[in-house]
Amino acid sequence: MPGVRDALPPTLLGVVIAGTMLAGCGGNGRLSHGDFVKRADAVCAAYRSAAGPIARPSTYAQIVAYVNRTLPLYEAARIKLAELKPPAKDAATVRDWLAADGRIAAALRDLGRAGLRRDFPAVTTAAANVQAEGVTSRHAAQALGLQVCSQT
Repeated sequence: MPGVRDALPPTLLGVVIAGTMLAGCGGNGRLSHGDFVKRADAVCAAYRSAAGPIARPSTYAQIVAYVNRTLPLYEAARIKLAELKPPAKDAATVRDWLAADGRIAAALRDLGRAGLRRDFPAVTTAAANVQAEGVTSRHAAQALGLQVCSQT
């Protein structure tokens, strides 16, 4: 299934392995912009390293296996990213970014369920949703100045 691997935003992919480094800089425990970028990118890099290369699934069984392996890592990454406290000026963009990542997670769940049902139209729709939200996520990550997290 071409495109599914490419659609996963590295923004979330790196989060799984990296520890949450919440030593705040500034008021209310918020990180500086530079610290937020550094820590978020570290989480993305750690995820990429842990996930390793992922072949594009081309059968229903491969799709299900892909989702079963990827989704828990993706969800853990989203949680770790959400724990980072961005500076107030970045908060809205970070919310948009993480919201897109939440929609990716939902589309991945849909993809896995469609693969289990061997439902090609639903697989196609879910994969398209993963890709579309991946674009949204990457754009938000780029707007924040994230390097690793904004790569495909």
